[in-house]
Amino acid sequence: MTRTNNMWRTTRARCATLAAAMTSRPRRLLSPLAPIARSPWARVGVTLLAAFIFVHSVNLGTALTRFGHLAGGWALLALLLTGLSVIASVIEWGALLRGAGHSLNWRFLGGWYCRGLFVNQVLPAGVGGDAVRAVRVGRVAGHGPVIASLIGSRMAGTLGMAVWGLGGAVVLRALVHTPGLVGFGLFAAGMVVAWAFALRAEWIRELLRSRGRRLRLHRVTHHIQPLTAALDRYRQLPWAVAQSILAGTLGWGLNLFAMQAFAMALGASVPWTVFALALPIALVATFIPISANGLGVREGLLVFLLVQFHVAVPTATALALFVDLQMLPFAGVGGLLHVIESRGARRLWLGRRAAGNRPVGATVPGLVPVAVAAERRATGRARG
Repeated sequence: MTRTNNMWRTTRARCATLAAAMTSRPRRLLSPLAPIARSPWARVGVTLLAAFIFVHSVNLGTALTRFGHLAGGWALLALLLTGLSVIASVIEWGALLRGAGHSLNWRFLGGWYCRGLFVNQVLPAGVGGDAVRAVRVGRVAGHGPVIASLIGSRMAGTLGMAVWGLGGAVVLRALVHTPGLVGFGLFAAGMVVAWAFALRAEWIRELLRSRGRRLRLHRVTHHIQPLTAALDRYRQLPWAVAQSILAGTLGWGLNLFAMQAFAMALGASVPWTVFALALPIALVATFIPISANGLGVREGLLVFLLVQFHVAVPTATALALFVDLQMLPFAGVGGLLHVIESRGARRLWLGRRAAGNRPVGATVPGLVPVAVAAERRATGRARG
């Protein structure tokens, strides 16, 4: 019996050594590439390279000429539908916050959503707007609930995207065959599972806290408790979750029809089903950490996909540019709100200093006075 146990221990030790050797070799091979992958300069370089390839692979001049010959009615309809999709996105986010008992008015939420769009246009990161909303609105409603509402709204919008993609795959099943149906079916099922995990976030946190001591996960669970508690609370708010998912589904559908209307403005007939399949795949490039917000990569991939559906290259290029440009008017509103609020806060701060009072930001370490004054003004309006 002792001999058998020794043989078993020896075999297990050899297997562990072999597994360590097999896993360490790829790490040694990839370790020189890790600093390059993390470098922001590498992302800037990939972005510039992708933009260069995109410009030289398509007839950009012809595509830009198309913008000068747009059908005004269809172009106006496209912008109107985009505006309605922005409103739906605000409802998608606000339904979770307001449903959880935070009395924030819609004007306040819409203003900060537009500010987030402005930040997304200025900073080369797709999560910049979410980070701004998490920090600023979190000072009013609490960071845990706000981050939970942002995660929930993202999941609601992604589930709506999956539903529209599955519908488009069903309509175009003669073109995409079985892989498209299976792919978007799995996509929708995956989002449903993600919602199930989110609604049981507190139970998962407790499980990790009790059984994750070997991996030292119990230390992390303490810090994420406000977030998991806020997500778990949504189980008691089915109407708020349903509102968010319905708004996300409606908003994505409005976005698809806005793309179809803009295609009509270009003089092309591209049905919404094509965009329902192509846009989700192209937007995946936004999350690939090889370029800044997927710039260049996303546009090139979208053009390639549209061409597969027999869309002319100049038209596909113009549509890819419209994906980037359609949010500029609403981001401009956010930028204007930011400038107005910053100037008002600065005048308030300078007035108090001129009166000999203590600077507004002196009591809050790490915050500039302008931010503190703006926060106080925003808090008063939000609870009004």
